[in-house]
Amino acid sequence: MNLIEFIKTIEKIDEQSILYLKRINGQFTFESKITVLKILEEDEEMKSKDLEVTEKGFDYFLEVFLINEIIEDLEKNESVESKCKRLIHYAEFDC
Repeated sequence: MNLIEFIKTIEKIDEQSILYLKRINGQFTFESKITVLKILEEDEEMKSKDLEVTEKGFDYFLEVFLINEIIEDLEKNESVESKCKRLIHYAEFDC
């Protein structure tokens, strides 16, 4: 699954999860492959960037609850591509 596909199905993802993306040519893109890490109760106090991802080559992107908050603040008629672009910008520059 890539980032665009993930955003289309985000309502099915547990908010206590963290999204990790595989960079393409050093960048997060719409086509970046994703992996989702479900946070276990004993890991809740760890920082998101310190949790180990089982698949190599994936970088921390954002927590699912934060993605949901950002999407809620966007206009309802924004395209999925526009939502992805804003999320990528937030992950790269505002996090």
